[in-house]
Amino acid sequence: MRAVKNKLLYVLLAGAFGVLLFGVLTMITPQDVFAARDFQLEVTGDGVANPGVFTRDQLAEMQQHQQVYSAVNTWPTKKWYTGAGVQLRDLFSAVGIKGNATMIKFTSNDGYTTTLTLKELLVDKRYCFPYFKDDSGTDSDGNIAGSTADARPVEPIVALVSVEGSDNPAYMSDLNTPLLMLGQRAVTEQNGNLFVKYLNKIEVLTDDPPRWDTPRANPEGGFVPAGTMVALSNENMDDDKVYYTTNGSTPTFNSPMYNWIAKRWWSARADVLGKYNKPIGPINQDTVIKAVTIGPGKKDSEVATYTYKVAATGQAGEEGEAEEVEKKEAPSLKDVSGHWAQRHIETLVTTGAIGGYPDGTFKPNKSISRAEFAGILVKTFKLESRSGKIFADTAGHWAKEQIAAATAGGIINGYDDSTFGPDDLITREQMAVMIFKAARLASIGGETGFADNGSISPWAKQAVGAVVQNGIMSGYPDNTIQPQGRASRAEAATVIIKALAKQ
Repeated sequence: MRAVKNKLLYVLLAGAFGVLLFGVLTMITPQDVFAARDFQLEVTGDGVANPGVFTRDQLAEMQQHQQVYSAVNTWPTKKWYTGAGVQLRDLFSAVGIKGNATMIKFTSNDGYTTTLTLKELLVDKRYCFPYFKDDSGTDSDGNIAGSTADARPVEPIVALVSVEGSDNPAYMSDLNTPLLMLGQRAVTEQNGNLFVKYLNKIEVLTDDPPRWDTPRANPEGGFVPAGTMVALSNENMDDDKVYYTTNGSTPTFNSPMYNWIAKRWWSARADVLGKYNKPIGPINQDTVIKAVTIGPGKKDSEVATYTYKVAATGQAGEEGEAEEVEKKEAPSLKDVSGHWAQRHIETLVTTGAIGGYPDGTFKPNKSISRAEFAGILVKTFKLESRSGKIFADTAGHWAKEQIAAATAGGIINGYDDSTFGPDDLITREQMAVMIFKAARLASIGGETGFADNGSISPWAKQAVGAVVQNGIMSGYPDNTIQPQGRASRAEAATVIIKALAKQ
């Protein structure tokens, strides 16, 4: 009987051990398994003469280089990295990189990819900045430029051992390897997001690299009141960074960076977004802002130039009290003469709610953004003293206060609780809703009689119907209202002046 009991106990213990072992194995990720076993790194593409596959042992037999890297990620935070492995140049030499190679695509074993141009990877000088954390209260101050003193050139490597968060090589292991590691071209450059873990494929390409989109400014220059704040943006606002100058010089990646926090983190960092991604200003004197987009995998954008002319708004009296300046006539706008909206444009410009450009144009047919239109409404309907909701994507925007005032006044809503889309071009139905609320129009009905009445979004039908029936907005010759069409500056000026007439 005792033997039977012992046998039963052994069976139970073995079963328990099996369950425990199964649990441990299920907690091991594919990356853990990959890091623990040998790997194969494929180097291929039309930019190499002799594509090849390298094992860990083969890479270990090549000349090894140990380097410390300074890195900033897109959160932004600063970190040390240390790694040892094969220089990328040596690897490319082994496969015979061609003279017409232009881009390098890196792929992880989990499918993650990043692409860099050959120029930014191997032609541009990259460094480790030993004092890049200087002037930072904590390691998290990735938006504060550290010292560039004693910068050391470093080469990109495929690391076989590495450590993240330390400059001590004693902590290196094969975790996360093979790992692409590279230095910074500038002490503020965000390169940490380019370190590719578990690298298993490198493609050398000969395609002509695309170019990043040119930065936009809001407002786009012209006559502005003193104290104006200028927001810059580009298509993604993520890895594509906007660099700018205010002294007329051409911006580079050594110039001030505008969008420190990448868009992917905006909702998570809403509390400090306005501190890091802050608008330029206040503009209190004539200023020229130049901006360029620089980011991984593409050519730098064209340099955009925005010129701001500050108009006097007041002057000090003998007693030190502000004296009102006699209202000046709007500057002559050479591109509105004969335009269908000329009278409305000139009237609105005279109020100071909207301005022209330094070259004497108004650009009446240019589209207008949600932030611009909201700002004009706030000035026109005297809502500037109100305070309201700050959205995650308006915290650092030049129109933050105007958008907050318009929200408090019940004129605008966001797409959701954290997103307003300030730089999105406004649609005609969005414009109708804002005008409907700003002018406090009575609801007449949602039918407009236009052929595309059915295309009006349900949330905009009441407003579109009201502004059409009040004669504030009109349709097109083909009997359409085009609710999702982009509104122009001329249309914006017209509906605002007509709405004012209803007050």
